[in-house]
Amino acid sequence: MNDNPGIPRVYWKSGAWRYKCNDRQKALIGNSWIKLGNTAKEAKAEFEKWQARLFPKSGMGRIFDRYEAEIIPAKRSEATRRSNMQELKKLRAVFAECEPEDIKVHDIYAYMDARGVQSKNQANHELALLKHIFRYAQRWGIVEHNPADPVTKFKLKPRDRYVSDAEFSAFLRHTSPWVRRYALLKYKTGLRQRDLLQLRLDQLTMEGIELRSSKVGKLIIIPWDDGLKQLVSEVKADNLSRGKQGATLFCKRNGEAYDKDHFHSRWQYGMRKAIKEGGIDRFTEHDLRAKHATDAELLGIDVQSNLQHSDRRTTEIYLRAKQVATVQSLNADRFKIEDFG
Repeated sequence: MNDNPGIPRVYWKSGAWRYKCNDRQKALIGNSWIKLGNTAKEAKAEFEKWQARLFPKSGMGRIFDRYEAEIIPAKRSEATRRSNMQELKKLRAVFAECEPEDIKVHDIYAYMDARGVQSKNQANHELALLKHIFRYAQRWGIVEHNPADPVTKFKLKPRDRYVSDAEFSAFLRHTSPWVRRYALLKYKTGLRQRDLLQLRLDQLTMEGIELRSSKVGKLIIIPWDDGLKQLVSEVKADNLSRGKQGATLFCKRNGEAYDKDHFHSRWQYGMRKAIKEGGIDRFTEHDLRAKHATDAELLGIDVQSNLQHSDRRTTEIYLRAKQVATVQSLNADRFKIEDFG
């Protein structure tokens, strides 16, 4: 195979260098792939001929393309890269054919209002991405001003659901065995769902559970205690009794790791069972991370470290919605009821 021509989205496929079109370009030219040539020199020359059609003017479509090719792949978290791609699709649908200098602040507010009807939370994420894209457009010398900067996010009410000890005990008693073990490990460690589902056996070291957080990339270790060791042993034993043990601690019968959809099905089955048999109110898997944080705070543990938050303000917001304020009553003994008739 020839040396890579160094063009974003160009791959060696079926004996030639080919350009993979994004959704906008596919709709524009009617093909997913464009054959460029058999050598790097041929590919570069052919690509130059296609550029004007693939990237009309210097519009937002071209800025989106460059951001998708250069910036998103360099982001540390796989979850962030995946969510950015979904958010970019929504932005493309509205702004791809616009020239950047024609986009005004009120246009972005109109976009937010329309998206907010469907999901204010997603609208906020898309706004954050659009701001970042325009900052890179400024850096690349394409635009002078960022019209997204003055636009404010929707104010969202933080979720304040706290799972009490009594509720959690009832849930553990009545849910399915698999969900029970997962829930206990979630509560004990406070790990994100992705980190738990992708936890590999080779990360279970002599000292404890070692992993690099999927969100911030920080290396962490959770030392063993008797309860943690017992839980891990039970999960392994359950895997072997149902099928085989895969590379990850939590795995399906065939040893494959759980994806988000398969995990959701197991969690919902266990939750429905607990609601029906235990009479509890529904809560989410993520609420157990909040319970871990709130209970750790009461024990004087560094919650920011436990949750792997890079910013203490995130932790404060996270806790503030879950904690119940205690109001100290005043001593009123000096006021005698009988004195007031």
